[in-house]
Amino acid sequence: MTEFRSVAGKTAIVTGSSRGIGEGIADTLAAEGVHVVLADIRPEVKETAAKLAAAHPDVQVHGQIVDVSDESAVEQLVGFAVATFGRLDIMANNAGIHVTPANVWDTDMADVDRVMAVNFKGIFHGCKHAARQMIKQKSGSIVNTGSFFGKVGHPGSAAYGATKNAVHTLTMSLSQEIAPYGVNVNALCPGLAATEMHWAFVEADAKERGITFEEMKEIELKEIPLGRYGYGSDLAGAIMWLASKSGSYVTGQSININGGLDFS
Repeated sequence: MTEFRSVAGKTAIVTGSSRGIGEGIADTLAAEGVHVVLADIRPEVKETAAKLAAAHPDVQVHGQIVDVSDESAVEQLVGFAVATFGRLDIMANNAGIHVTPANVWDTDMADVDRVMAVNFKGIFHGCKHAARQMIKQKSGSIVNTGSFFGKVGHPGSAAYGATKNAVHTLTMSLSQEIAPYGVNVNALCPGLAATEMHWAFVEADAKERGITFEEMKEIELKEIPLGRYGYGSDLAGAIMWLASKSGSYVTGQSININGGLDFS
């Protein structure tokens, strides 16, 4: 692969990476020669990192237990990556949570505070401290995990959708602020993903409709033109493109990676 498309030798942080999309992103980056720091509030992130390190012995893989809603913890995470690798080329702000679906008038404000602390403030923290390092380097790529729920309102998901819309706006603002330093900032908007988080919603929907889990999955898959769920590797493909010379002219965008599920 030419330098135009290659990311080998670069360094990355991937938050929310003990499992699911984040693990898939980290695994794919490592397979392509990227040194990776996995970060997650779940202690299992250490086991995930050890597994990826064994699978990809040619790169360094580390796991850090981090609560992204704690700014000082995120600052220390970026500091660890820089101390370990000497630089930070890719910041994948992927950590996020959902809350129990509810109409606005039935939503517990504690849930609003919790989802805002992780989904928006957590990504803001990652952007802030990665930006400080990348400004020093005059290079780098910040990629935030947004959502098509942040583009179009969905019933029962006002709080979650609002946090993702905030991430999209943050992405646009930061992209303009940091462009003079040669850093691009983008958001990726996955659709329906094959993750533990999504399976919980499939189970709940199946129970409500009185059908099986597999029947509910079949209904969902019919709504996706490409006929399959998304994976972390799908997002990793875009992250690698944006972090390479081939994607360096793309900034401030909220890019759909959803199999054709939504075009907003």
